[in-house]
Amino acid sequence: MPLEYALQNRGKFGDAGPWKLPTAIEATLRDVLGIEALPRQICDRAKRKPFIFNIMVVGETGLGKTTFMNTLFNTDLTEEITHEYPQNNKTVAITPTTYDLVEEGVSLHLTVIDTPGFGDQLNREANLFPIVEYIENQFEAFHKAEKNSNFRHAIPDTRVHAVLYFVAPTGKSLKELDVTVLKALSDKVNIIPVIAKADTLTFEERSELKQIILRDIDAHQIKIYPKEYTDEPDITSDLEKYIPFAVIGSDTFIDVDGQKIRGRTYRWGSVQVENEEHCDFVHLRALLMDSCLQDLIETTHSKHYALYRRGQLRTKGRPESILEGDESYESRIEDTKKSLAEEMMRKEEEMRQNFVAQVRETEALLREREEQLIRKKQEFLQEIEEKRRQLQQEEQDVNALLNERSLNYSSTKKIFGKKN
Repeated sequence: MPLEYALQNRGKFGDAGPWKLPTAIEATLRDVLGIEALPRQICDRAKRKPFIFNIMVVGETGLGKTTFMNTLFNTDLTEEITHEYPQNNKTVAITPTTYDLVEEGVSLHLTVIDTPGFGDQLNREANLFPIVEYIENQFEAFHKAEKNSNFRHAIPDTRVHAVLYFVAPTGKSLKELDVTVLKALSDKVNIIPVIAKADTLTFEERSELKQIILRDIDAHQIKIYPKEYTDEPDITSDLEKYIPFAVIGSDTFIDVDGQKIRGRTYRWGSVQVENEEHCDFVHLRALLMDSCLQDLIETTHSKHYALYRRGQLRTKGRPESILEGDESYESRIEDTKKSLAEEMMRKEEEMRQNFVAQVRETEALLREREEQLIRKKQEFLQEIEEKRRQLQQEEQDVNALLNERSLNYSSTKKIFGKKN
């Protein structure tokens, strides 16, 4: 019976393969089932545990990084550790601080990783190492948790989801340290370049500095977020034109038309942090919080962490076919099929070329042998003709001798007949 059933239904149900569902048949409901409640259930379940977001801040001392973070998250975060003589720090310190932010029942487990001492030493060659070491240590901790027997439990995610790299609003190009750090981190984390203290620049100077930074980024092939990593270009296309974001931070509120807003007051006027005509702060916040926060987390897992995990597996001798995670299984299968098809076409073309070459070689050999046979035939025909002529000549000579002999016999007979 099972064999008969299999033969009767052969070809009707294709192999779904791993991580696939078979083709579904559409059915019509006769009454309300309550499926519309599923999104609400997922939303309610998601609110029960806090979302995790880890952001690293990198930049030279004095660029207002802590003030800007207070402005970005609308709260008073812990003041950064200041040093009376920054040049006395022999290395960059990594100081992660975690905060719980709650808004309308949604909790955000925010970790701000500061890097005091970055760029403060006269010898800056070692500034990059502590940052890279911290990022890779978080990858390694997550990797070990995945290999644990309790891997189905929630894994504490301490991986860095984004890096705000602050560029000083001075100079005509990226510094050598900036280029070195951005190139080293671009394959390990989502980097968002930021121009600090934009209120020190005129609108023309700000536009010119942006173009210079973008030119240096392209020249050194530095990957930045969201241009190089996001899978949702339609959402981020309107925000990418503001990269690098020229921002202003302020812990104080000023009175503008009877409203208290974040800003700074100068003798010549005031600067409003959330005014898009004054800076790009609202666009950076829209990128981080409104549009791409979840995408930053997913990109960290599917791109940067997957790249790190693949490298770790390759060092242990694992074959490449199992290195990619479930998220990219389909693309790997399609790429493999495409590469196999291209390889088959290449081999087929190579075999065709070899066959054509062998046919041509055989044809040339047969043509040469045919020409040799034709030459031998002509030689044989000439030899036969020569033998025929010789035979005719000998035949003529024999006939001549016979005739001569017959004449001699007749004359002799006549002579002896007379005597008798």
